[in-house]
Amino acid sequence: MPHESKKEAQKTLIENMRRWQKIENAAVAQTARIIEATDNPIIRFVAETIQRDSNNHYRVQELVVDTLTSTTTVSVDDLAKVWDSIEEHIKIEKKTIELAEESLAALDHDRQGVQKYLLTYLLEDERKHDKMLADLELIKKGMYP
Repeated sequence: MPHESKKEAQKTLIENMRRWQKIENAAVAQTARIIEATDNPIIRFVAETIQRDSNNHYRVQELVVDTLTSTTTVSVDDLAKVWDSIEEHIKIEKKTIELAEESLAALDHDRQGVQKYLLTYLLEDERKHDKMLADLELIKKGMYP
């Protein structure tokens, strides 16, 4: 695809997002079937989490399309209005990562597989939040000459 024009590349990206959204919808339906089939709180949690994530992925894919088909952008002013709060939230995420790491270290890994599974999920999610915020800073830096 290196020979594609910018317009063709955008069209391909939009088509990919639409196809991906259909797959996310299928994931939501499948997790609903899993949730309906079990009363186990851990299995339900996993399915519900995946379902929420799939719904969120759909929204992100829609934002990708919106950034290509409309004037949806992030401006310097948009970031400036909330930057102090973002910096405070980065500090919060760092604390939650520390707590998750401490909690994992406190486990007896031979006997606490479910707890390790759940705490590892939390740690990875907190790390993801931290990275999302750090990446916003990269966007901000890219706006300034």
